[in-house]
Amino acid sequence: MYRLAYLFLAACIAVTAGNGCSKKEGEEPTKYKSQAGLEKLTQQAAAGQSRASGNASDNRAFNSAKDTQAQAAEVRDLDSAIRPVLKRLFGDARIVSESARPETKRDGEVVENRFTYVVRKYLAPQDGESLHAALRAAHFSTSPRLGSKPTIWSGGAGMSLFKSTSLRSYSLVINVDTRKQQIVVESYRLGSKYDRLM
Repeated sequence: MYRLAYLFLAACIAVTAGNGCSKKEGEEPTKYKSQAGLEKLTQQAAAGQSRASGNASDNRAFNSAKDTQAQAAEVRDLDSAIRPVLKRLFGDARIVSESARPETKRDGEVVENRFTYVVRKYLAPQDGESLHAALRAAHFSTSPRLGSKPTIWSGGAGMSLFKSTSLRSYSLVINVDTRKQQIVVESYRLGSKYDRLM
């Protein structure tokens, strides 16, 4: 019995030594038959690192977006207050769309203006907190519409603020959409029940 066990053990050692558990020339875990596979892996790793570190050039939506000029006077007024904050916080910002006319929602609320930004930095849900703080530092005041602090969820962040300019006052809802990589600004008609403490 012991002789059979020793014979089996010796055979296993011989097979392992013969097939080579030792390293052969040219075998590495990152070797590819073509260099294209290795280059693709390197590019994916670099893209993941830049997204994690928040490099200023990693938002593809920004790179492909064309900056449009705001048409409505109110949007131009708000853009002059919001865009400098976005540029300081996210590197740069472009308006990519603007609503053509006011929209009445089911509950009677009227969205007077809606416009969308894309920013240079790749957006994460936590950017909602830093955006809220930066807008507060730029003299935007809190609104009871969504609460005095931003709401953060896996798909982004939302916040409500008031802003008074030389043109007029605004009741704003700002949504950071991390899935679409956009910041949507909605200006509501003043005097709403949602803008007053109940």
